[in-house]
Amino acid sequence: MKIFDLTHDIKNGMQIFPGDPEVSIRPGLTHESDYCKVDRLWLNSHTGTHIDAPQHFLKQGKTLMDYPIDKFLGKAALIDVGVKRENEAIVLADIEHHLERLRTCDIAMLKTGWSQYFGTERYLDHPYISKEAAEALVETGIEIVGVDFLNVDPTRWESWEAHPVFLSNDVLIVENLTHLEELDPSIAYTCSFLPLKTVDADGSPIRAVAMEAEK
Repeated sequence: MKIFDLTHDIKNGMQIFPGDPEVSIRPGLTHESDYCKVDRLWLNSHTGTHIDAPQHFLKQGKTLMDYPIDKFLGKAALIDVGVKRENEAIVLADIEHHLERLRTCDIAMLKTGWSQYFGTERYLDHPYISKEAAEALVETGIEIVGVDFLNVDPTRWESWEAHPVFLSNDVLIVENLTHLEELDPSIAYTCSFLPLKTVDADGSPIRAVAMEAEK
């Protein structure tokens, strides 16, 4: 089995959503002064490659622990929308010829190539998903939508349409995927987006992987 790591590194100084708490990884115990090494981690629930639960946007929405473990794994299809430019919407016409295939999948992954700009100012100018496209993705019956950019909605201006469409329909959101260019759009992968088991979590960092079965 071939396994692809789709996860950004978590480290001090890494890029976060503007206004979110900064990442801090500091020594808690050290070999020099203690009997072992233990790091102290300060992360927000949407650090790096992460998954959103409905409660992220919906006050009475479900948390990650309200879902069974198999919610976070499944058959995934890769949709190449690399033609999208800065701050441009992914619209229904960009994905409609993939919708029938998605009806047999659990996860839709949208590849724009924007992960190459992670850590730079340009990363904030990512494409985003239009409300119409989000509604069409929900209608296919998928459980998770994943993207290789910061936010399914635009980051440069406040317009929150895609998040509520997905999360109010129990479609979880994975943001900040990377290395999607290593995947073959013609192949169906099994993906794992397992979150930390944090009580009442509105989101969680994940170790995102795609697995290709041996031919």
